[in-house]
Amino acid sequence: MNLTQGTITNVTKNFLEQGLIVEGERVSSGMGRKEVLLYAHPHKFTYMGIDIGGHSVRFSLGNNGLELLHAHECLMVDLTPEEERGEALLRKIDEFLALCGTDAAAIDAIGIGITGIVDAAQQTVLNMPNAEHWDNLNLVSLLNERYRCPVFLDESGRTMALAEQMSGEARDIGDFIVVQVGYGIAAGIMIDGRPLRGVNNAAGLLGHITADPNGPRCSCGNYGCLENILTFPMLRNEFILRGGSGTLADAYRLNDKVALDVCLEAGQALGIALSNVVNLFNPETIYIGGPMFDVMPLLLDETKRTITLRANRFSTLTLKLERTSFGSRQGLIGALALAKIRLIQGL
Repeated sequence: MNLTQGTITNVTKNFLEQGLIVEGERVSSGMGRKEVLLYAHPHKFTYMGIDIGGHSVRFSLGNNGLELLHAHECLMVDLTPEEERGEALLRKIDEFLALCGTDAAAIDAIGIGITGIVDAAQQTVLNMPNAEHWDNLNLVSLLNERYRCPVFLDESGRTMALAEQMSGEARDIGDFIVVQVGYGIAAGIMIDGRPLRGVNNAAGLLGHITADPNGPRCSCGNYGCLENILTFPMLRNEFILRGGSGTLADAYRLNDKVALDVCLEAGQALGIALSNVVNLFNPETIYIGGPMFDVMPLLLDETKRTITLRANRFSTLTLKLERTSFGSRQGLIGALALAKIRLIQGL
């Protein structure tokens, strides 16, 4: 975005008058007027972030600096089957606010990141491949009516990429990808600083790229999806099927051959998928997150090796593979970032 110095000065003045930003210390030395560092006013707004995955739902409260003030998690199985999903979510939100001692009136905006397909125009959840009873659910209207504040919804891979862009290591990068692996796979692709959405808002479904055409049927209805190979439950199941004993993580630490083979093959599968993505979009950096990469670093090493081996050499000339900035909290920070950016854009 090319802005003149005058425009930047006027925008800055406007933000200072509204209390959106505050001045910090003066920098530079020598004669003349010294530059002043500017920061988001941390107490201007309070945001709620909700990160909904197939395994769990996580809640957070954050300030205008996207600092995490409170966080809580419940398992998806805690939302009982007979309870309508929207009502169950409202109940869990109320419990979270009570646990934090926070009045709902103190929340200025709510951001929701969900591992599923979202109708961007209608702000509706269309489908969650890894969880039941979330289809065609209008969470935005439901939460807006209950908490009387703006509510924003997007796919969680995009919110995680937004977190990296706003508060992480990608602040000065226009083309990058965020991949988060746990009980599912979420991916957000940023092109020239903007999230890739596609005509049906379904771009970025990395977990449902076919990795093995002869593989088992996925929850999305396809066969052999990457999620059937790489996610933690699938790695654990494969380890057991091959006769592994104990836990996968413990066996890995003991250099157990079965555990190492499972990790190598999973890393290769992710590397092959990402090498295709690299060839298509030529990102500057891929940020990869998920506890498995901490516990079993061979997964990440093999992913990097496979990308280097299989992606076009011109696409990988300057490619960097890094860990995500916020680790297991990437989704929470992403949901808060969505609330913040969309609220400020609407002011």
